[in-house]
Amino acid sequence: MTGEEVRQEDLVISKLLRQDIEKYSSLFAHVSAAIQLSNHGDNHPRKGDTIQYIYTNSHHNNPLCRVVPLEALQKVGEKEKDGKQNDKTLNYYDKDKYREMILDAAETVLGHFGFNRTVYGMPMNNRKKKMKWYDELYDERTKDIQAEMMMEKQQ
Repeated sequence: MTGEEVRQEDLVISKLLRQDIEKYSSLFAHVSAAIQLSNHGDNHPRKGDTIQYIYTNSHHNNPLCRVVPLEALQKVGEKEKDGKQNDKTLNYYDKDKYREMILDAAETVLGHFGFNRTVYGMPMNNRKKKMKWYDELYDERTKDIQAEMMMEKQQ
């Protein structure tokens, strides 16, 4: 998020294809990447293959344009090895999507200790609805702490 170069391998997400591509009814990110691989290369992913991809535009209307398979990025990197671009860095990834994923993981792990994403500029009304239970629990805890502080002051 600070504009520093990010290594491609730090952004790679790996998911297992649990069934053949044709059997999926939704275009999940790993399925979209697998479809791209099968359409543009000799490699036709099958059930049991691990699909590696990077988010490039998670809000795109077309699910096939939200991710890019790692294999496709590596081919582009090989073509551009003329010194202009380092194939180990990636400048066109979806920074907002990766920030969200990191904050989701941080809230899951550190939420018990009071961590929430509002510290990092994410307003409460923009958070996912599935975290409403956490908000209620956090509010109750805050009220309890305030009540304890009031009791200590009175003593």
